[in-house]
Amino acid sequence: MPSPSQKARALEALHKEIRKCRRCPLWTTRTQAVPGVGPPDARVMLVGEAPGRQEDVQGQPFVGTAGRLLDTLLSSVGLSRGEVYITNVVKSRPFIGPPPGHNRAPTAGEIVACRAWLDDQLRIIQPEIVAVMGRVALEYFFPNRKISEVHGRALAHDGRIILPLFHPAAAFHRRELRETLKQDFLKLGQLVRARSSRRSSRARLAQAAPPMKRKERSRRAQNTPG
Repeated sequence: MPSPSQKARALEALHKEIRKCRRCPLWTTRTQAVPGVGPPDARVMLVGEAPGRQEDVQGQPFVGTAGRLLDTLLSSVGLSRGEVYITNVVKSRPFIGPPPGHNRAPTAGEIVACRAWLDDQLRIIQPEIVAVMGRVALEYFFPNRKISEVHGRALAHDGRIILPLFHPAAAFHRRELRETLKQDFLKLGQLVRARSSRRSSRARLAQAAPPMKRKERSRRAQNTPG
């Protein structure tokens, strides 16, 4: 498994490539691409739809109104931005109308063009839990599922947990979703705590193993090819 420093270098190199990306026409209208932000060894990744106007200007995901709500929701379950990696399916802002324009959902072509970037982020960071926020992010993993039917439910995908959530921006258009979001984020907190407890239990068991067994495991690891 790559070390944290190796992950950091790989992620920074990937971010540089994303900032230069011209795989779809959005590069001609963006201020800058928005790769993502967070620790390279984050156990939790949050994936949204695409950057909005403020994200396009600042170069970081979820820094506008929806971002402030996201910070509040993370804090409510004992998490902070510094502990999670945040990104979007599409890395450049889609909008309609003359600049600065109005945010719009990304097209199928824009999503396909960006897909490899998120693939690489998942490969480098290797998060245990991925919270997908909104329809576009959910369809990246589960094309035939509806967010209204699976939000707040932990789903298995390629050895990790996918937790569908409504997009925070949706709560500003539909006020009733705020309470739903709060409840679904409680599920995220439960998943994080359960994973943390499991790791702690494994660590205690390893420490409690008889010294000879620990030495034997170490010797076998050293003699294992590759």
